[in-house]
Amino acid sequence: MTYKPRQSGPFAGLKLIDADTHVTEAEDLWTSRAPAKYADRVPQTRTDTDGQSYWFVDGDKKLSRNNSIAFVNKAGEKIPYYGADMQEYDRDKSQIGGSKDEIHAAAVEAKPRVELMDEMGVYAQIVYPNIMGFAAPAMVQNLDRDLSYVICQIYNDAMREWQAEGDERLLPQAMLPFWDIEQSVAEAKRAKDIGLTGVLMAGEPHQGGLPDLGTEHWYPLYEVLSDLELPINIHIGARNWKGEQGGAAWPSLPERAAKPVRSIQTELSNSRFVSNLCASDVLIRYPKLNWVSVESGIGWIPYILERIDYEYREEFPGGSDPELPPAKEMFGKGVFGTFWFEDAGPLALLDRIGADNVLWETDFPHPTSLYPSPVERSEEKLYGLPPHIIRKIVQDNAAKLYKIDV
Repeated sequence: MTYKPRQSGPFAGLKLIDADTHVTEAEDLWTSRAPAKYADRVPQTRTDTDGQSYWFVDGDKKLSRNNSIAFVNKAGEKIPYYGADMQEYDRDKSQIGGSKDEIHAAAVEAKPRVELMDEMGVYAQIVYPNIMGFAAPAMVQNLDRDLSYVICQIYNDAMREWQAEGDERLLPQAMLPFWDIEQSVAEAKRAKDIGLTGVLMAGEPHQGGLPDLGTEHWYPLYEVLSDLELPINIHIGARNWKGEQGGAAWPSLPERAAKPVRSIQTELSNSRFVSNLCASDVLIRYPKLNWVSVESGIGWIPYILERIDYEYREEFPGGSDPELPPAKEMFGKGVFGTFWFEDAGPLALLDRIGADNVLWETDFPHPTSLYPSPVERSEEKLYGLPPHIIRKIVQDNAAKLYKIDV
C-alpha cells in the first residue's frame, strides 16, 4: 500500500504532515550499538527485585519503568488511557500503555508505521521519543558527560536508521546533550549531516540548574541552528527537573476525571517557555531560528500574547517606551504551536494566533491520540475553513519547517 491523497473533501490532494507522534524505543536500541566500553552503561532493560522490568542507565541508575507508552494494541484497538500518568516515572505505577507483547507493531517498527500511515491517510510524521523524551533529561544530565553524549549519539543514529526504514516519511528529531553547549553544537551539526530535520530541547533548563534560554550561554547553539535551519522542538515531556504536575488534580477526583486535569497542567507548562520567549529579544536576535511548542495545543496562545502586551505596554507617567514589538508579532517571527483535538483554537482563534504558525498533529500512539480515524476527525473539525488555510495547517507549514518535499 502507498500513500494516496484524498480525492475529495477539505484535505483533497494534500500530503498530510502529522507534527507530533512517538516511537516506543526498542529494548536493544542502545546496547546493540554501544561501543564495548559503554555496553554496560547505556540505557538497557532488566527485571528488578520487585519482578518488574525497568530501564537502567550507567549500571544501577533506574531510569523508568519499562513501559510501552503506546495505547493501540495489535488488533488496532485503542487502549483505555485514564489510569495512565506518563509524567510519574518515579512512582510505582501500573503498566503505562499496553504491554510490549500487546502493542501495535507501528509503535516500535518503521515499516508497520508507514503501512498504518497509508491506511490512515497520513503522508509524513514528525517523531518524538518516549524514554528519551519523558525520562532521560533529568537522568542523563547527571551522568558522565562522555556517556551522556554517547547516549544521545546512539539514539540519533538509531532514529536516522528508522527514518530510512520508513522511506524518509518518518522524521525523528535529534536529541541534543543540552547540558553541554559545545557538545550540543557538535551534535546539531552532526544531526544535519546525517539527515535529521530538527532538534529536541527542554523549555526551562534553568529549573535544572542550567542558564535560562534567554542568556548568552545559548547563543552559539542558536547561531548554528539558525545557519543549519534546524527548528528547536520543545515537547511537553522534555522536562529536566521533577515537576509538580502529580499534585494538579484534587485528591477527591476519581481517576478518570483526574487524568484530564493532569494533562491540562502538563500541556500548559509549555506556556511558560513560549511567554518567556515572546517577552525576550531572542526572536529578534535570531530571526531565522524557529521554535515549536509540541503537544501543547493552541487555544491558550492568544491569551498569553495579550497578557504580555497588556502589562508590558501599559503606559505610566514618566515611563519609557517599550523596547520590544507586540507579543503577537514576536510569536509570528518564529514560534509554532501544534493542535489535535481542539475546536476553539483552529476554528475561532487562527486570526489571533496566525495561520502560518500552526501545525496539525495526531499524537499517535499516545493516550489522547486521534487514532483510529485522525484524518476523518480532523476533516470534520476543519471543514469550512478556507482551502489555503487548511493547506497551511496540515501540509505547507510543516513541510517548510522540516524541509519535507510535497
